[in-house]
Amino acid sequence: MQKTPYRFVSTGIQDAALNMAIDEAILLHHLRGDVPPTLRVFRWNQPSISLGRFQSIEREIEQPYCEEQGVILVRRPTGGRAVYHRDEFTYSIVIGKRDGVPSGVVAAYAYLSRGLLAALRLLGVQAEISDERVNKHPSAACFASSTQADLTSGGFKLVGSAQVWKEEALLQQGSLPLDDRSAEFFSMLRYPDAQAREKALQSYREKTTPLHTFAPQASWDDVAQAFRQGFSTFLQHEMLEEELSASEWELARQLVEEKYSKLNWRKERISLS
Repeated sequence: MQKTPYRFVSTGIQDAALNMAIDEAILLHHLRGDVPPTLRVFRWNQPSISLGRFQSIEREIEQPYCEEQGVILVRRPTGGRAVYHRDEFTYSIVIGKRDGVPSGVVAAYAYLSRGLLAALRLLGVQAEISDERVNKHPSAACFASSTQADLTSGGFKLVGSAQVWKEEALLQQGSLPLDDRSAEFFSMLRYPDAQAREKALQSYREKTTPLHTFAPQASWDDVAQAFRQGFSTFLQHEMLEEELSASEWELARQLVEEKYSKLNWRKERISLS
């Protein structure tokens, strides 16, 4: 029996608020049954930091300095810690229990990590799911904090991902740094003093490394196609390249105005309204 194809969407270069709103719009359309499971890849029109939906900007981010540097702050619909979007590859996937995803955040992370592992293998990178325990004292930076489904290669964390569930479906967003921008990133994170910042940066560099350490020639487009093929192979569904629907674009722009243009919306629930 022919399996229904899933969808692969590349939305090109967008601003930070619209990038986050698009992901929520896809999730809500999937819940309504309007679109199939969707893998999206996307870029940012200027350096940006996305924050987990419950993260404290005041305690963890040097907001005035970010403004000086022209770095945009946006809150994600997913949890997790801060991610710096510059010289990196960003993906999102919307999929649900009816598509075979197990219940629970950790189980779903581990399940979808198999698609990420397949993508990395296509890029010549042998990675594994780390069994490291969740860090009880997480850093402000996503890649400096451990989860129970980190992807590592040679002991270095490669991909950081975060999730949100809505009813029977989930949105997972993730980042794969291509080059090392950690010094820039840590200059925008709040620390008691320069010594504490430098210590945190060194710890970060001991735990993480960008893709180009292992695959120096891999371009952004190479990674995008590897993700498409890797997830298609793992999920055993063809990933057809399509555009977002007019309805998804309309809802995304509405969500920008109502939510993602603001940094203080974290107490709101993702809703269908």
